[in-house]
Amino acid sequence: MNYLKNISLLLLFVFTTSLSFAQNDNDKKQLENLIKNTVKINSASLTEEGIEEMMSHYRPDVIISITRIEVDGTRKRNMMRKGDYRAIFINQYNQNVQRESTVNIKSTRIQGKTAVVDFDLDYELVNSTSNKVLSKGFESINAIFIKKKGKWYVLELNVIDIEVQKFQGVCYCEIYKNANTGSVIAKVGAPKGDRFENKLNNVYQRVIGGKTYFSVQGVIFEWADKKDIWTVDSDLKRVEKLKSSKDQDDAILIILKYLYKNECTEMSVIK
Repeated sequence: MNYLKNISLLLLFVFTTSLSFAQNDNDKKQLENLIKNTVKINSASLTEEGIEEMMSHYRPDVIISITRIEVDGTRKRNMMRKGDYRAIFINQYNQNVQRESTVNIKSTRIQGKTAVVDFDLDYELVNSTSNKVLSKGFESINAIFIKKKGKWYVLELNVIDIEVQKFQGVCYCEIYKNANTGSVIAKVGAPKGDRFENKLNNVYQRVIGGKTYFSVQGVIFEWADKKDIWTVDSDLKRVEKLKSSKDQDDAILIILKYLYKNECTEMSVIK
């Protein structure tokens, strides 16, 4: 009897293990197909419907961490929520940018209702109108999923984005002035890879030796006769004449165009 009992327990163990392996294989296929389908949606001509389909696979409390290493070696890190991440794709759609990606799934680990998938993406950003390649890069991604009611959702996304070619696009600028203090702040929206970032730039204006200077991002420019914009060296000697300005706002715009020349093909002013 003990012999038969042991055989029964062994068969039960084998049967249970087989079911577990079969379920894991099924979950693995679901997860990998989910990733490939998401990449496909974003690789085709992106639509608003496609954006919502992608976002439906992210939990409301998802945490997205993006570490970006730019061409010049600058490292930036952003922590995002679902709404912020969705805004990236909305900006991509509004900018008529198409993302062509090749995905390589490296590993998929499943433990109950939790899964971890590591994969790489080689991507190109293409202007849908001109068909011009705007940027190239490589992403190493670690995604944590959780299963609820038979469906997998992204719980956490960690992205390391290494840029190999600078992205240039249309930027915008808003200039804010404080009449009481005289301080000036210029808000610039500029593309960063496949993202769109806003940056506040403090604009300082000083008169030294009868000459007017601007300082933005720690870079000094001479505003000669409140008309011509010059770059200067550490001794405030003129180096390169940029353009002639009509007024202070125009002078600030000329300076910002110079500082953002590697990111912006043009810059429009929002008033």
